[in-house]
Amino acid sequence: MVHILPKHRRSQRTTLLLAAAAATAAALSACGPSDTSAHNGPTGTPATTAAPRGAVTRAEADQILDHYQEVNNKANKTRDAGLLATVEAGQLYARSKADYEQFDTLSAKEKKEYSTPFYFTRRTFYIPPTGNWFAAAASTNGTNHTFMIFEKSADTGGTWKKVISLFPQQPLPAPQIKGGLAVPADQDTPVGNLAPSGVTNAIEDLFTTGGTKDGSKLSHANDNAKAIIKTYKERRDHLGSKATVNFFPITPTHNKTYTLTTSSGVLAITALAHKEESLVTNAGLQISPGKRESVYNKTPRSLVVDSFQGEAVVHLPRQGKPEILDYRYALVDSR
Repeated sequence: MVHILPKHRRSQRTTLLLAAAAATAAALSACGPSDTSAHNGPTGTPATTAAPRGAVTRAEADQILDHYQEVNNKANKTRDAGLLATVEAGQLYARSKADYEQFDTLSAKEKKEYSTPFYFTRRTFYIPPTGNWFAAAASTNGTNHTFMIFEKSADTGGTWKKVISLFPQQPLPAPQIKGGLAVPADQDTPVGNLAPSGVTNAIEDLFTTGGTKDGSKLSHANDNAKAIIKTYKERRDHLGSKATVNFFPITPTHNKTYTLTTSSGVLAITALAHKEESLVTNAGLQISPGKRESVYNKTPRSLVVDSFQGEAVVHLPRQGKPEILDYRYALVDSR
C-alpha cells in the first residue's frame, strides 16, 4: 500500500457509562497521479544503466517497482486483499489488509482519495551486494517521499514483495554507495549506543514505559520520539480515571531489520508491533468499541485489546543518540 498512513492509529471508543473523548482519527491521503519522468539511480543515471550485480540489477528493481505499482492500484479499486498479497508481505501487508477491512469507516472523500491511482517517479535504488532484499526511494503524486524495502524469501513465498513502506518528512541521510551498490551493516554491532537489532525494542519501550528503559537510548528531543512519548503520557485520557490503558510489545508479523551504512552512521529499517490493553477498574462499567475496533469486535466489554503492526526507520549516528526518522502503525485487530 502506498497511501500515507497515520503514525499511530489510536483507538476510538466510549464507555457505556463513562463519556470518553474520541481519539485522533488521521485520514489516509492517497498517492495520486504524477508525471512519468525517468527513473533515476543514486548517481542520477538512468535506472536501466548497467551496474555491478547485487541482489537485483537496477533494471530488475525498476521492473519490480512497476509490477508492484500496477498490482497495488488494481487491488485498491476493489480492495482485493488476495491480489495485494501477491506483492506485499509481513506487517506492511497486515496494515494494508486492515485498511481494506476498515474501509467503510472512512469518509466519502477519504474513500475517493484511497482509490486514486498512484505512480512512482524519481526512483532511486539501494541494492546490497548480497542478500535477498533491496531498498527503493521514490516520489508519489509529485510530493510524497516514499522509502520502501522489497524482499524475496521463504517469508514472501519466494517472490519479490514489498515488506516496508515509510514516508519520512525529511530527506534520509544518504546511504553509502561502493562500486554501484549499497553498503549494509551488521545488525548486531552497536553504532554509538545502540545496535540496529535493538531498535525495535527501543521504540516499543517509548510506548511501554515512556522511554525509561531501552527507549532511553533514543533521542527524546526528536519529534517522532516526542509524539510517541505524548501517546504514552496521554494513553488514559480518552477513558478517564476509571480505566487503565497500557502498551505491551508483541512480535511483529515479519520480525526483521535491514541496514544501510551512511557517512555518519547506519540507517536501521525495522518492524514494530504492540498491543494496547484498555481495562475498566469499576465492575459496573464496560468499554464500547469505536468504529474501527467494531470492525473486529463490536461487543461492549470490560477489556479491549487492540493489536498494532508497523515499521520504522532510525538513524544510528556514531556520535550522539539515534533519531526516529519515521514510523507507521495501523490497528490490525481488536478483541
